Amino acid sequence: MTISLNSLAQENQTIKLTILVKDKSNNPIPGAIILLDDVKQKRPSNSAGYFKIKLDKAPKEIAAFSPLFGIKKVKYNGNSNIIIQIVESKNDSYITDTNKTKAIDAIQFRNIYDYIMGKVPGVNVRGTTITIRGTSNAPLFVLNGVQVDATSFGAIVPTTIKSIKILKGPETSIYGLRGANGVIEVTTTI
Repeated sequence: MTISLNSLAQENQTIKLTILVKDKSNNPIPGAIILLDDVKQKRPSNSAGYFKIKLDKAPKEIAAFSPLFGIKKVKYNGNSNIIIQIVESKNDSYITDTNKTKAIDAIQFRNIYDYIMGKVPGVNVRGTTITIRGTSNAPLFVLNGVQVDATSFGAIVPTTIKSIKILKGPETSIYGLRGANGVIEVTTTI
C-alpha cells in the first residue's frame, strides 16, 4: 500500500519551470512568446526576460519567439531553470511598421515601454525612463503629430501603434531646441 501511494504522489507532482529568454549578447528579451509543445502560453516573458509556470506534465519541447529576434526551440531536459538564447535575425531599421505583426503585438507587450524595449532599436528603456542612444535626457514625445508629455506617452496602448520613428541629430531640427535630446514620433490607428 505504501509503494502505490508513493508512486501516485510522484505522478501528481507539479513541475515548476523558470525560463529566461536572452539575445545573443545575453540581454533579456521582454515580451517573448513562450510555447510548450507548440502550445502558446497566455503570458509572455516579463520585462527581465523571465517566464515562470507550474505544470502537471513535463513538456517535450520549449520555444521562445520574438518578432525582433526570431524563434528558438529547445528540448526539455528535466531542469527547472532553462535559458533560451535567440540569435537576432532581422530589423536594424529605426522605423518599425507593425501592420504585419499586429496580432503578435496584441499579446506580447504590456505597455509602450515594453514595446519600445522589445521592438525599437536605438533606444534605451529603464522602467518608464527612455533615452535615445547618444543622449542623456528624455526625448521629445510626439503622438500623431502632437507633442505630448511622458504621462500621455505612457498611456499609449501597444495594439494601437501603427509606426514609431526615432529622430536624432539634424533630423530633429524641425522641432528646434525641444528636439535636442531626440524625438520619438508615434503614429497610432486611433
